[in-house]
Amino acid sequence: MPVSDVIERELILRSPRSEVWTALTTTDGMAGWWADRVEVDPRPGGTMRFHFGEEHGISEAEIDLFEPEDRFAYFWQPFGNLEEAKDYPDLRTRVEFVLADHPDGTLLKLRETGFAALPDALAARSLADNEDGWTVELGHLETYLSTGTPVVHR
Repeated sequence: MPVSDVIERELILRSPRSEVWTALTTTDGMAGWWADRVEVDPRPGGTMRFHFGEEHGISEAEIDLFEPEDRFAYFWQPFGNLEEAKDYPDLRTRVEFVLADHPDGTLLKLRETGFAALPDALAARSLADNEDGWTVELGHLETYLSTGTPVVHR
């Protein structure tokens, strides 16, 4: 059975676009909700390293789009910590965030694509993990933005 190629989420955040942008694209911002530690070279072609702790290790990404306060996208291998992923070092998914003004703050649209190009077993597992993961992580983003306190990652 073919695997869906896309994960999409929309979230209204009660924060201005500038604050949401900072949380999505800066070292300190991403460390507040996304990973234990993040390294970012914020430009198209720039790299990012997400340090997720012992269980999930380190993931690397390449920035595809960097349009301040509008769109941010990167390619990454979210399944890189899986043993079977070592056979597919060039396969990646693409994550894109789009921001828009909303009467209550900022509308955030998330779209991750590329799962259908992965080998079946890896695609199914990655899609399931990321569907659950984005639900959790976007909740962390909302908490971080509303409280200003970094979310403890465990």
